[in-house]
Amino acid sequence: MRRLQWGSLVNSLDLANCDREPIHIPGAIQPHGILLVVEPTTEAILQMAGDLDGLVGRGQLARGRSVGDMLGISIDALARSAGVDVRSEPVYLGSVKLPGSGSEFDVIAHRSDGVVLLELEPAPTSRPSAAHLLASIRAIATSLEAAPDLLRTCQTAARGFRRITGFERVMVYRFLEDGSGTVFAEDKAAGTPSLLNHHYPASDIPRQARELYVRSPIRAIPDADYAPAPLTPEICPATGRPLDMSDCSLRSVSPIHLQYLKNFGVTASMSVSIVRGGDLWGLVSCHHTTPKAASYEIREACKHLGQILSQQIAAREDAEAHAQGRRMAERRDEVLLLLTRANRSAEDVLAEHAAELRDIVPCDGVAVCRRGRIVAGVGCRPSNAEIERLAEWLPRGGSPDPYATNHLSEQYAPAADYRARASGLLATVISHEEQVLLLWFRAEQVEVINWAGNPHKPVEPGVIPGVLTPRASFELWRETVHGRSHPWTPEEIDTTRRFRDAVFRLRQQQRLEDLNRRLRETLSDKDHLITQKDLLMREVHHRVQNSLQLVNSMLGLQEREMADPLLAAGFAEARRRIFAVSAVHRRLWRSDQIQSIGFDTYMRELHDGLVQEWGSGWREHIKIWTTPVLVPTEKAVILALVVTELLTNAVKHAYEGAVGPIDITVGGTPNGGIKIAVADQGKGMKREERPGGFGSRLTRLLTGQIGGKINFEDNRPGTRVVLSVPLSALCNDYPASGVDNQDG
Repeated sequence: MRRLQWGSLVNSLDLANCDREPIHIPGAIQPHGILLVVEPTTEAILQMAGDLDGLVGRGQLARGRSVGDMLGISIDALARSAGVDVRSEPVYLGSVKLPGSGSEFDVIAHRSDGVVLLELEPAPTSRPSAAHLLASIRAIATSLEAAPDLLRTCQTAARGFRRITGFERVMVYRFLEDGSGTVFAEDKAAGTPSLLNHHYPASDIPRQARELYVRSPIRAIPDADYAPAPLTPEICPATGRPLDMSDCSLRSVSPIHLQYLKNFGVTASMSVSIVRGGDLWGLVSCHHTTPKAASYEIREACKHLGQILSQQIAAREDAEAHAQGRRMAERRDEVLLLLTRANRSAEDVLAEHAAELRDIVPCDGVAVCRRGRIVAGVGCRPSNAEIERLAEWLPRGGSPDPYATNHLSEQYAPAADYRARASGLLATVISHEEQVLLLWFRAEQVEVINWAGNPHKPVEPGVIPGVLTPRASFELWRETVHGRSHPWTPEEIDTTRRFRDAVFRLRQQQRLEDLNRRLRETLSDKDHLITQKDLLMREVHHRVQNSLQLVNSMLGLQEREMADPLLAAGFAEARRRIFAVSAVHRRLWRSDQIQSIGFDTYMRELHDGLVQEWGSGWREHIKIWTTPVLVPTEKAVILALVVTELLTNAVKHAYEGAVGPIDITVGGTPNGGIKIAVADQGKGMKREERPGGFGSRLTRLLTGQIGGKINFEDNRPGTRVVLSVPLSALCNDYPASGVDNQDG
C-alpha cells in the first residue's frame, strides 16, 4: 500500500462531508431512553428502539402490538389527562409507571410524517418543584434584564444556566461573521480549565447541525460513550422512508461529534440555542466530565431561559445599534447642514470639511477623490498615489455601493503594502457625473486569536483514507492575524448609504436651483429686451403718428387753397385715409402692448375723428355697436382704412353729402375672426350701380390682402356692407364682456 504524506492526505479529505452527513435520519437513538413509532389511529407500534429488556422488561413485545399493551394506557388517554394535543411540536404527556416493571418514565410525543413519535425517558428519582424552578427562572430573568451591556448579560446567563443545570462548565458561544465562533462568556467550577475567548473554526459545527439547532433549540447528550440503539425496522412501514428524527430528544448524535467531545475531554453535554431574528446567534454550551442527565423539567427551564436570553441579546444589540445610529445621524446632519448653507458645489464643501467626515463614521482617515484625483485627505491613510490607484480599481472590481471590507488586502492585493494604515475601507460614490468618491479608512488591528487547537487542521486522518475523524488536539493554539481592521457595522454602512443619498438629493436641489437662477436671469434679460423693444416700437409709432398728423395738416392746407371743388374733395379723401392710419398708430402708442389693439376702442376714436372732420351734425347719426375684439397690428391698419372707406362711401352715395343715420356693428365670429357691418338708410344701391372708383377698388384690394370677404346687402332702406376677416389665435385672448356697447 502506497504511503501517504500528511499534507496530501488532508487535501484528499472532503471537508464538505460534515455538511452532507444526514444527522436528521441517524436510524438510532441514545440508549438511555426508548423510542416508539406509532400508527396514530390504531396506536400500533410500527418501529422501536432502545433497551426494552433492560429498561422495561418487555423486550419480548412484538412489533404490531398497541401502545396500551406496554404502557397500560393509550396515547389519547395520556393526552387528555395532560390537557394537550399531540402535534408536530414535542409535548409532555406526564410520567407513567409501567405495569410489571414498576419503572417510571417521562413520556414526550409529537407527530412527524404521518406517524406519532413516542419518547420514554427514565423519570428522575427526585424532581425540583415547579415553584422552585419558576423562582429560579424569574431570578435569572431579572438579573439578565438588569445587566448593563451585552457582555455582562451573557456572563449572567452563564452563571444562571450553571446554577440550574449543575454542569461543570457553561459557556455562551457566539458565532462570528465568517462562521467561526468564540467563547464570549463563561462560568465554571473550580479547577475546570477556562475556555473564555477561545476561538473555534466553522467546521466544528457544520451547516446542517446549525439548521437543526434553530429547529430544535435544546440538545442533550447524557453520556458521549454510549453505543447507539438502532431503530427496528430501519425503514418506517408507514412511509417507506428512513424516520426523520429532527425533533427527537433521544436522537443519536453524529459519530464525528461524539468523537469530538471525547477528544475534548467531555462526557456529558447540553446545548441551548440562541436564535435572533430566525438566525443562530450562538449557543449556551454545557460541559461535564462525567455522565450527567438533564431531566425534562430542567431542559424545559433551560429552553425558556434560552428564549429570554435571545430576547435580551436582541434588545441589547438593537439598543446599541440605535444609539450608534443616532450618534452618527447627528454627525451626518451637521455635515449636511454645512453643505446646505454653502453657496458652492457639494464636492468643494466636502473637500474643505474632510475632517468632519471622520465624525460621520468612526475611522482613522478620510479621502475625497474627484475624477480620479485626490482633492482632500486627513488622518491615517495611504498616500495620494495609492488612493488614486485604489479609486481607479473600485469600479472595475464590480464593487457594491457602499463598498465595505475590513480585509482590503485580500480583495485588492496592492493594499498589502499599506495594510498598517488601511486594512479597512468604506467607500461610496456621491456623484457619478463628477466622479466624486468618499473613502473612509481603518488601520490594521493586529489580533492574537486563541484557538482551541489548530483551526487550519479541523480534522485528523482516519484509519481509512478519505474518512473524516475530528481533530484530537484542543491545545491552546495562538494565531496572530494581520491585514484586518475593526469591522464596519451594518449601522455604519447604512449611515454611509443615507449620507450618500442625502448628498445626491442636495446636489440635485443645488442643480435645480442653479438652473432656476439661470432661467430667471435669462427671463429677466428677455423681459428687459422686450421692454426696450416695446419702448422703441412705441416711440416709432409715436413718430409715425406725428408724421401722419403733419402730412394730414399739410393736405388740409392744400385742400383749402384748391379752387376746384373736385381737387379739394380728393384732398379731403386723402386726409380721411391718413387720419384712419394715424388713429391706429395713436392707439398703439398709448396701449400697453404693441402686437395688437382693441378694435372696439379704436372705432370710438374713429367716430370722434370723423365727427370732427364732417361736422358736429353727424354725432347723433353715427352709432357704433361693439363687443371687445383684439386685432393684430398688421391687420388693424388695413381694417381701419377699409372701415373709413365704407363710411365715406355711405356719406357720399347714400346721402350725397347730407347728414343721415349710419350704424356700425363690430363683433367676433365663432371661428375667431372679426365681423364689421356698415349700414345706412339712404337711397341704396343696386349691385350694378355700386361705385367702381378708386375707393371701391381700394376697399376690395385691402380686404383681399387680409383674407377677408365683403358683401353688399339690401338694408331696406339703404345698403348694408358686411366685412368678415379671419384673425390669428392672438385675438382669442382678448377679454369679452358678452354685452354690446352702444356709442353714439
